[in-house]
Amino acid sequence: MTQPPLAGSLVLSVGHTLPGLTCLAALRDLGAEVVRIERPTRAGEAGAYAGLAPSFPTRSLLAGTSQLALDLKREAGRAAFRRLADHAAAVLEGFRPGVAGRLGIDHETLRAGHPELVVAALSGYGQDSPWRQRAGHDVNYLAETGVLGLASPRGLPGATFADGLAGLCAALNLVAALLAVARTGRGAFLDLAIVDAPLFLMASELEHFWQTGESRGAGDTHLTGRYPWYGVHATRDGGALAVGAVEPAFHAALCRGIGRPELAEHQLAQGEQLAAARAAFAEAFASRARDEALALFEGEDACVSPLRSTAEVARSPLMQRALRADPRTGERIVRAPVRLPPAPLAPEQTGVRVLERLGFSRDEIDALVRAGAMA
Repeated sequence: MTQPPLAGSLVLSVGHTLPGLTCLAALRDLGAEVVRIERPTRAGEAGAYAGLAPSFPTRSLLAGTSQLALDLKREAGRAAFRRLADHAAAVLEGFRPGVAGRLGIDHETLRAGHPELVVAALSGYGQDSPWRQRAGHDVNYLAETGVLGLASPRGLPGATFADGLAGLCAALNLVAALLAVARTGRGAFLDLAIVDAPLFLMASELEHFWQTGESRGAGDTHLTGRYPWYGVHATRDGGALAVGAVEPAFHAALCRGIGRPELAEHQLAQGEQLAAARAAFAEAFASRARDEALALFEGEDACVSPLRSTAEVARSPLMQRALRADPRTGERIVRAPVRLPPAPLAPEQTGVRVLERLGFSRDEIDALVRAGAMA
């Protein structure tokens, strides 16, 4: 087996939330050695997400990465971080803009004696945005970029799309920057925002607005529920089917499946014809159980899929692409969407072992502990 592309590259991450962890999982699967710098928790103190941890496991993101608890509010902790960064190919930080500078671990400081270092700052709205100090989570970023405003019906998306896309885009930018380092010897500072990817996905709607002055909403386009052949239809048993028959041939197959082939001629119908088509599709699905309705399209390219539960997905053929196991524990995790063979999961180290491997002596480590800068 050839060496993974990022083998030998140390990536430090600090101030990370879900977008950063998603990025780290992708870099891990590409072979990077990942060390997460965490804030020490004191006796009796709960972590920021302690209450959510049981219902939101993150093992697929953390497996194969190491962890070091440093108190960056203490000079000894900051000095240790800067020393670690001297060994790194890249640093990913997820603080609000300005925080890294106040801590003395901003990109200018870190790259002063290490010009080939790549530093990526991943924030909600970017380093120079008027909104740079706003707090937010996935649902806020999807709302601010217009994505949720087009959802039909309106509601929570069910997965953290803005966060996940931000992490994968961060990984893409970091890999590109590391490739440039290999060619030029010069590192870079990357100003990354969680809103960047959903804004790009809104390109078509933004172009339409610039061209026409029309700000479209839910129900105005085929992607937002204008036609019954692209959407979600409830079934008799409380299930649902997703239909995406955009091309005329797929639409014709859909109409044959529900026993209404004549509707194929009116795919873009308006007014009464559209209302009649909508009623015909709704009745065809609502009068049947989910799997019974799905069977109508057996052998047809009609672009009809059941809304599957997590249990169904876990048993589906899709897991052949997504599943991998920790070779030490047999624990199942979901691999990052990296299509090169994923790098083996590295041994996970913590605290003392991380520092020893990166050149700290035992006396230096003891001094960090005595200074309260390391837990």
